[in-house]
Amino acid sequence: MKLSSFLLRSLATAALFTVVASCSENLDSSGACPILCPAVGGDVQNITLDAVVFDTTVNSLSGLGSESSLILASRGDTLDTRIIIRFDSLPATFVPANQPSTDITTVDSAFIQLKLDTLAIKGAGPYDIDAFDVDTTASDTSSAAILALFRPDRLISTQHLVRADLKDTVKVYISNDVVLAKIQAGARLRVGFQVRSATSTQLRIGSAEGGVPPLLSFRATPDTTTHPLIVNPVSTTPSADKIAASHLTDYTVIAKGPPPAPAGALAVGGFPPRRVYIRFDIPANIVDSTTVVRATLLLNQISNPLLDPTDTVFILPQLVLAGPAVTDPAKAAQVVADISSDTAKVRPGDAGLTSIEMARAFGIWRTQKPDTLPRAIILKSLKEGDTPLEVRFSSVRDVSTALRPRLRISYTSRVPLRIP
Repeated sequence: MKLSSFLLRSLATAALFTVVASCSENLDSSGACPILCPAVGGDVQNITLDAVVFDTTVNSLSGLGSESSLILASRGDTLDTRIIIRFDSLPATFVPANQPSTDITTVDSAFIQLKLDTLAIKGAGPYDIDAFDVDTTASDTSSAAILALFRPDRLISTQHLVRADLKDTVKVYISNDVVLAKIQAGARLRVGFQVRSATSTQLRIGSAEGGVPPLLSFRATPDTTTHPLIVNPVSTTPSADKIAASHLTDYTVIAKGPPPAPAGALAVGGFPPRRVYIRFDIPANIVDSTTVVRATLLLNQISNPLLDPTDTVFILPQLVLAGPAVTDPAKAAQVVADISSDTAKVRPGDAGLTSIEMARAFGIWRTQKPDTLPRAIILKSLKEGDTPLEVRFSSVRDVSTALRPRLRISYTSRVPLRIP
């Protein structure tokens, strides 16, 4: 697919702007890059503007199951999540050692292998992981229908684990009889996992989207000389939407999420994941006629002590590329491009000033008028959907003007790129 002329021009301008901006940050330019960086002396102006005219929190519309990991959590009244894994295609035959293919009539040593992020484990254990049969004909996106199947008559097995058992790879054994019955009936095996523990517990597990899917393993014969069968997860529904079906190969379902941010506050991250959309009104002479050395969005962070308040969240600013025809901020917040590899490191429980660097956005805005490309960015968590941590900020609608977001800009006279 070819890039639009707009994107090509924008990327080229951004690259050019990067050179100019990086040179401009060295205010003493004598003897340094004389061709590309004419002397800029100390002519740098600093201004702080109440430039934010609109901000709001929007949901990330990446879709159920599109996250790169699965979150299995039991954190009291704050967070309760389950994970669903679909094996909609099960083998009906196998090849015994040195024999022809034959029908599967027995199942032995069935387990589901999970890849665990050992650095993200919360809780000292022990842990009981319950496996449930969650196959249903209800809507694929109905969390209520799935959660209703986590009940005793649907229980497949329970695996008891201690902290030492939680290594990079964890095997959760499930009922051999259940797997065999599904195979012989030509039915789907859809398994839901729930974790129970006396302590607040959270596990991050690899997913198909992240390239490390859960795997079903079993032997079709007690003969150990025959290799076990390994089955990859696959979802055959919704049949009319192959992309959605692929996402639903494995996914996290939220039984109970953290309380939402206070009314009027901005929220980044969380479960379900959210982003912040921010639109600016910046004087045209600054955008069009100067070189912006630095631009910093100044935000007042509101403490959120609910989940892991001392953990770190990396916040990434992105440029909104949606034109003015896209009037819904939630939709506009999905059409974005990176403007920086730099992230702001914040802790959910902190409060006070947070700075977001966004100077490179000006290199794109300079090439497009506001009626073509609105002056807007989004803020998102670098691990959006992979962590329940949520960072909160004051909005432009805050009753206290001192807590509202502001934009601090350092700029100098336009630096011509020419050979003197």
